[in-house]
Amino acid sequence: MADVPSSVWMYTPSFALAVIASILYGIIFVGITYLTLIKHRAWFFLCVPIGAAIEVAGYALRCYSIKNPTEIGPFASTLSLVVLAPVFIAAGNYLLIGRLIRAVLAPSTGYRVFGVHGRLITRIFVVFDIISFLVQGSGSGVASSVEWVGNTANVGIKILIGGLALQAVAFSFFLAIFSRFHYLARHGWIAEGAPLGWEKVVRAVYVSSLLILVRCLYRVAEFSEGVDGYSFRHEWLFWVFESLPMLIAILVFCIWHPSACLGRDGWKGKIMSKGGESVDSEEGATELRQSRRSGRRRH
Repeated sequence: MADVPSSVWMYTPSFALAVIASILYGIIFVGITYLTLIKHRAWFFLCVPIGAAIEVAGYALRCYSIKNPTEIGPFASTLSLVVLAPVFIAAGNYLLIGRLIRAVLAPSTGYRVFGVHGRLITRIFVVFDIISFLVQGSGSGVASSVEWVGNTANVGIKILIGGLALQAVAFSFFLAIFSRFHYLARHGWIAEGAPLGWEKVVRAVYVSSLLILVRCLYRVAEFSEGVDGYSFRHEWLFWVFESLPMLIAILVFCIWHPSACLGRDGWKGKIMSKGGESVDSEEGATELRQSRRSGRRRH
């Protein structure tokens, strides 16, 4: 009698939880896609719906893999997709900081935090995010090519850990800079025409970023332990430190979508003059402020 192939899972996974996760992520994907692409047409924030779509695909494959536990392909794919999806959500947070700095901080700050302009801050962290994605994708690809088993898989896992560690370090610096921006805004360095509700967007970034950082640290610990470690062999850790944090990290942008406050392009510095005059650009806002000051000096 031929041997019956064993399950590729290191534990007995819950099919019910996988279905629930697929449904919840599917609902959030529809919500964030509608808000981003249809209601606000915020193309700069497209990376977040993409990340949500990858999460949905990952959990759908998890459902299939649980019902077909001897097939390595779906198992490797669901693992890779769920690991890589948060990189796109992280990019959404990085893209927001520069826009928040230009929309909220007073022109006298030069739109700088720790001496670095908001646009450059965004570019720096987006570059780190791209590098992190490429490293994680390479590691996941190497490990998946040999079905996450053997010496080659171990090399791929080490590369993946490097990408996750880079993401965690980048997020730590990002949160430090973001906290400094928030401090400046809360202590008087706020623009005269800062959009109403900007603190809701700040709140969403804090929640999303902190949860991604927690999830990142969990993944580093999990892969560092290896397949024989506690994390790989106990499902509850996956749901508590991977699935739930990323679900909330996307959900907060459905509740406080940045373009509802910052406009379609991610920056809405509208200032109303006493006569009802308004401007929508950074340059126009600066000119209006200067004209106000000139008018006050004449009077």
